Amino acid sequence: MTKEGVAEVVLQSRVITVHGLPVEVLEAGQGEPLCFLHGGGIIEGVDFLAALADRFHVCAPLLPGYGRSEPNLQLTSRETVANHLAAVLDALGLDKVHLAGHSLGGWRAASFASLHAARVNRLALAAPFGMDVPGHPIFNMMVATPAERREVLTSDPNVWLGRVPTGPDPAFDAARAKEHQAMGRFSPGPADQALPGVVASIAAKTLVLWGGHDRLIPVAHAVEWAKLLPNAKVRVFDGAGHLFFHERPEAVEELAKFFQ
Repeated sequence: MTKEGVAEVVLQSRVITVHGLPVEVLEAGQGEPLCFLHGGGIIEGVDFLAALADRFHVCAPLLPGYGRSEPNLQLTSRETVANHLAAVLDALGLDKVHLAGHSLGGWRAASFASLHAARVNRLALAAPFGMDVPGHPIFNMMVATPAERREVLTSDPNVWLGRVPTGPDPAFDAARAKEHQAMGRFSPGPADQALPGVVASIAAKTLVLWGGHDRLIPVAHAVEWAKLLPNAKVRVFDGAGHLFFHERPEAVEELAKFFQ
Protein backbone atom coordinates (compact mmCIF):
# COMPACT_ATOMS: atom_id res chain seq x y z
CA MET A 1 0.00 0.00 0.00
CA THR A 2 1.26 3.50 -0.76
CA LYS A 3 0.35 7.00 0.30
CA GLU A 4 1.09 9.87 -2.08
CA GLY A 5 3.53 7.65 -3.97
CA VAL A 6 5.54 6.72 -0.86
CA ALA A 7 5.74 3.09 0.22
CA GLU A 8 4.08 2.42 3.56
CA VAL A 9 6.53 1.44 6.29
CA VAL A 10 5.88 -1.94 7.88
CA LEU A 11 7.67 -3.16 10.97
CA GLN A 12 9.77 -6.22 10.19
CA SER A 13 10.02 -9.17 12.56
CA ARG A 14 13.24 -11.03 13.22
CA VAL A 15 14.44 -13.39 15.93
CA ILE A 16 17.68 -12.93 17.82
CA THR A 17 19.22 -15.14 20.50
CA VAL A 18 19.51 -13.86 24.07
CA HIS A 19 20.72 -16.05 26.91
CA GLY A 20 20.39 -19.03 24.58
CA LEU A 21 16.70 -18.37 23.85
CA PRO A 22 14.93 -16.77 20.87
CA VAL A 23 13.64 -13.21 21.26
CA GLU A 24 11.40 -11.63 18.62
CA VAL A 25 12.15 -8.03 17.67
CA LEU A 26 9.94 -5.76 15.54
CA GLU A 27 11.90 -2.98 13.86
CA ALA A 28 12.10 -0.45 11.05
CA GLY A 29 13.87 2.70 10.02
CA GLN A 30 17.23 4.38 10.20
CA GLY A 31 18.78 6.88 12.57
CA GLU A 32 19.16 7.14 16.31
CA PRO A 33 17.92 3.98 18.06
CA LEU A 34 14.54 4.18 19.77
CA CYS A 35 13.58 1.13 21.82
CA PHE A 36 9.91 0.62 22.71
CA LEU A 37 8.77 -1.69 25.52
CA HIS A 38 5.24 -3.03 25.18
CA GLY A 39 2.76 -3.47 28.01
CA GLY A 40 1.25 -6.55 29.60
CA GLY A 41 -0.75 -7.35 26.46
CA ILE A 42 0.18 -7.07 22.80
CA ILE A 43 -3.12 -7.77 21.04
CA GLU A 44 -3.25 -4.16 19.82
CA GLY A 45 0.25 -4.39 18.33
CA VAL A 46 2.84 -1.64 17.92
CA ASP A 47 2.19 -0.63 14.31
CA PHE A 48 2.07 3.03 15.32
CA LEU A 49 5.88 2.91 15.64
CA ALA A 50 6.11 2.81 11.83
CA ALA A 51 5.33 6.55 11.83
CA LEU A 52 8.69 7.13 13.53
CA ALA A 53 10.77 5.06 11.12
CA ASP A 54 11.62 8.06 8.93
CA ARG A 55 13.49 9.62 11.84
CA PHE A 56 14.65 6.75 14.06
CA HIS A 57 15.70 3.14 14.02
CA VAL A 58 12.76 1.85 16.03
CA CYS A 59 12.85 -1.54 17.67
CA ALA A 60 10.33 -3.28 19.90
CA PRO A 61 11.66 -6.46 21.53
CA LEU A 62 8.90 -8.79 22.70
CA LEU A 63 9.20 -10.05 26.24
CA PRO A 64 9.95 -13.74 26.72
CA GLY A 65 6.61 -15.54 26.54
CA TYR A 66 5.21 -13.06 23.99
CA GLY A 67 5.03 -13.65 20.25
CA ARG A 68 7.98 -15.73 19.09
CA SER A 69 10.03 -14.92 22.20
CA GLU A 70 10.40 -18.14 24.16
CA PRO A 71 9.62 -18.04 27.91
CA ASN A 72 12.57 -17.37 30.20
CA LEU A 73 11.97 -18.76 33.68
CA GLN A 74 14.83 -16.66 35.09
CA LEU A 75 12.90 -13.39 34.72
CA THR A 76 11.46 -13.12 38.21
CA SER A 77 12.35 -9.60 39.39
CA ARG A 78 12.93 -5.99 38.40
CA GLU A 79 16.67 -6.65 38.17
CA THR A 80 16.45 -9.74 35.99
CA VAL A 81 14.00 -8.06 33.61
CA ALA A 82 16.25 -5.00 33.32
CA ASN A 83 19.34 -7.13 32.79
CA HIS A 84 17.53 -9.11 30.12
CA LEU A 85 16.81 -5.89 28.22
CA ALA A 86 20.50 -4.97 28.50
CA ALA A 87 21.35 -8.33 26.92
CA VAL A 88 18.79 -7.71 24.16
CA LEU A 89 20.39 -4.35 23.36
CA ASP A 90 23.81 -6.01 23.33
CA ALA A 91 22.55 -8.60 20.83
CA LEU A 92 21.16 -5.79 18.67
CA GLY A 93 24.48 -3.92 18.83
CA LEU A 94 22.89 -0.94 20.60
CA ASP A 95 24.91 0.72 23.33
CA LYS A 96 22.65 3.66 24.18
CA VAL A 97 19.03 4.26 23.17
CA HIS A 98 16.07 6.54 23.51
CA LEU A 99 13.76 4.36 25.61
CA ALA A 100 9.96 4.38 25.67
CA GLY A 101 7.66 2.10 27.62
CA HIS A 102 3.88 1.80 27.79
CA SER A 103 1.92 0.54 30.82
CA LEU A 104 3.84 -2.45 32.23
CA GLY A 105 6.52 -1.52 29.70
CA GLY A 106 6.70 1.87 31.43
CA TRP A 107 7.49 0.11 34.70
CA ARG A 108 10.16 -1.89 32.89
CA ALA A 109 11.58 1.23 31.22
CA ALA A 110 11.76 3.11 34.52
CA SER A 111 13.49 0.15 36.15
CA PHE A 112 16.01 -0.07 33.31
CA ALA A 113 16.70 3.68 33.40
CA SER A 114 17.44 3.40 37.11
CA LEU A 115 19.64 0.29 36.93
CA HIS A 116 21.33 0.96 33.56
CA ALA A 117 21.37 4.76 33.45
CA ALA A 118 24.37 5.00 31.11
CA ARG A 119 22.43 3.19 28.36
CA VAL A 120 19.45 5.58 28.26
CA ASN A 121 19.56 8.84 26.34
CA ARG A 122 16.02 10.15 26.87
CA LEU A 123 13.11 8.33 28.51
CA ALA A 124 9.38 8.35 27.70
CA LEU A 125 6.88 6.73 30.06
CA ALA A 126 3.40 6.23 28.61
CA ALA A 127 0.75 5.60 31.29
CA PRO A 128 3.32 3.57 33.28
CA PHE A 129 2.15 0.89 35.68
CA GLY A 130 3.16 0.40 39.28
CA MET A 131 2.49 3.49 41.38
CA ASP A 132 0.24 3.25 44.45
CA VAL A 133 -1.95 6.36 44.38
CA PRO A 134 -4.55 6.43 47.18
CA GLY A 135 -8.05 7.11 45.90
CA HIS A 136 -7.07 6.26 42.32
CA PRO A 137 -6.66 2.47 42.10
CA ILE A 138 -5.68 0.65 38.94
CA PHE A 139 -8.58 -1.26 37.37
CA ASN A 140 -8.41 -4.96 38.26
CA MET A 141 -8.13 -6.67 34.88
CA MET A 142 -8.03 -10.11 36.52
CA VAL A 143 -11.74 -9.99 37.42
CA ALA A 144 -12.87 -8.64 34.04
CA THR A 145 -13.99 -10.57 30.97
CA PRO A 146 -11.94 -10.19 27.75
CA ALA A 147 -14.62 -7.88 26.33
CA GLU A 148 -14.59 -5.74 29.49
CA ARG A 149 -10.79 -5.50 29.35
CA ARG A 150 -10.89 -4.25 25.78
CA GLU A 151 -13.54 -1.69 26.69
CA VAL A 152 -11.41 -0.43 29.60
CA LEU A 153 -8.31 -0.14 27.43
CA THR A 154 -9.90 2.04 24.75
CA SER A 155 -13.23 3.57 23.85
CA ASP A 156 -12.37 3.20 20.14
CA PRO A 157 -13.45 -0.31 19.03
CA ASN A 158 -11.58 0.16 15.75
CA VAL A 159 -8.35 -0.53 17.64
CA TRP A 160 -9.37 -4.20 17.81
CA LEU A 161 -10.41 -4.68 14.19
CA GLY A 162 -8.69 -7.72 12.74
CA ARG A 163 -6.86 -8.40 16.01
CA VAL A 164 -9.50 -10.23 18.03
CA PRO A 165 -11.12 -13.50 16.85
CA THR A 166 -14.84 -13.41 16.20
CA GLY A 167 -15.30 -17.00 17.40
CA PRO A 168 -13.48 -19.72 19.35
CA ASP A 169 -9.73 -19.59 18.73
CA PRO A 170 -7.63 -21.98 20.88
CA ALA A 171 -4.33 -20.64 19.49
CA PHE A 172 -5.28 -17.07 20.40
CA ASP A 173 -6.30 -18.13 23.91
CA ALA A 174 -3.10 -20.15 24.37
CA ALA A 175 -0.97 -17.14 23.40
CA ARG A 176 -2.76 -14.94 25.95
CA ALA A 177 -2.28 -17.60 28.66
CA LYS A 178 1.46 -17.83 27.88
CA GLU A 179 1.77 -14.04 28.16
CA HIS A 180 -0.06 -14.04 31.49
CA GLN A 181 2.25 -16.71 32.90
CA ALA A 182 5.33 -14.82 31.74
CA MET A 183 4.14 -11.53 33.23
CA GLY A 184 3.16 -13.20 36.50
CA ARG A 185 6.74 -14.27 37.17
CA PHE A 186 7.99 -10.71 37.68
CA SER A 187 5.00 -8.36 37.90
CA PRO A 188 4.89 -6.71 41.36
CA GLY A 189 1.10 -7.06 41.71
CA PRO A 190 -1.38 -4.16 41.81
CA ALA A 191 1.39 -1.75 42.87
CA ASP A 192 5.15 -1.72 43.34
CA GLN A 193 5.93 -0.38 46.81
CA ALA A 194 9.62 0.07 45.95
CA LEU A 195 8.86 2.09 42.82
CA PRO A 196 9.04 5.62 44.30
CA GLY A 197 12.69 5.12 45.22
CA VAL A 198 13.46 3.68 41.80
CA VAL A 199 11.79 6.58 39.99
CA ALA A 200 13.52 9.21 42.12
CA SER A 201 16.90 7.82 41.07
CA ILE A 202 16.31 8.26 37.31
CA ALA A 203 18.70 10.79 35.79
CA ALA A 204 17.45 10.82 32.19
CA LYS A 205 15.32 13.65 30.88
CA THR A 206 11.81 12.16 30.92
CA LEU A 207 8.50 12.67 29.17
CA VAL A 208 5.39 11.31 30.90
CA LEU A 209 2.38 10.82 28.60
CA TRP A 210 -1.16 9.91 29.60
CA GLY A 211 -4.66 9.61 28.25
CA GLY A 212 -7.02 11.94 30.08
CA HIS A 213 -9.75 9.27 30.04
CA ASP A 214 -7.55 6.31 30.98
CA ARG A 215 -9.83 3.82 32.79
CA LEU A 216 -7.07 1.31 33.49
CA ILE A 217 -4.46 3.54 35.16
CA PRO A 218 -6.12 6.87 36.07
CA VAL A 219 -4.45 10.05 34.86
CA ALA A 220 -4.05 11.13 38.51
CA HIS A 221 -1.02 8.79 38.53
CA ALA A 222 0.78 11.17 36.16
CA VAL A 223 1.07 13.75 38.94
CA GLU A 224 2.73 11.25 41.27
CA TRP A 225 5.26 10.19 38.63
CA ALA A 226 6.07 13.82 37.84
CA LYS A 227 6.62 14.60 41.53
CA LEU A 228 9.20 11.84 41.87
CA LEU A 229 11.07 12.17 38.57
CA PRO A 230 13.97 14.62 38.87
CA ASN A 231 13.75 15.89 35.27
CA ALA A 232 10.31 15.39 33.75
CA LYS A 233 7.49 17.03 31.87
CA VAL A 234 3.94 15.71 31.47
CA ARG A 235 1.69 15.65 28.41
CA VAL A 236 -1.97 14.60 28.79
CA PHE A 237 -4.22 13.85 25.81
CA ASP A 238 -7.72 14.92 26.81
CA GLY A 239 -10.38 12.28 26.23
CA ALA A 240 -7.92 9.57 25.21
CA GLY A 241 -7.81 6.14 26.83
CA HIS A 242 -5.02 3.82 27.90
CA LEU A 243 -4.09 2.93 24.30
CA PHE A 244 -3.68 6.56 23.31
CA PHE A 245 -0.88 5.86 20.81
CA HIS A 246 -3.50 4.00 18.75
CA GLU A 247 -6.16 6.66 19.30
CA ARG A 248 -4.17 9.84 18.82
CA PRO A 249 -1.49 10.18 16.10
CA GLU A 250 -0.31 13.36 17.81
CA ALA A 251 0.83 11.25 20.77
CA VAL A 252 3.26 9.42 18.50
CA GLU A 253 4.50 12.75 17.15
CA GLU A 254 5.02 13.93 20.72
CA LEU A 255 7.48 11.06 21.14
CA ALA A 256 9.31 12.10 17.98
CA LYS A 257 9.62 15.73 19.06
CA PHE A 258 10.90 14.76 22.50
CA PHE A 259 13.47 12.29 21.23
CA GLN A 260 14.67 14.62 18.47
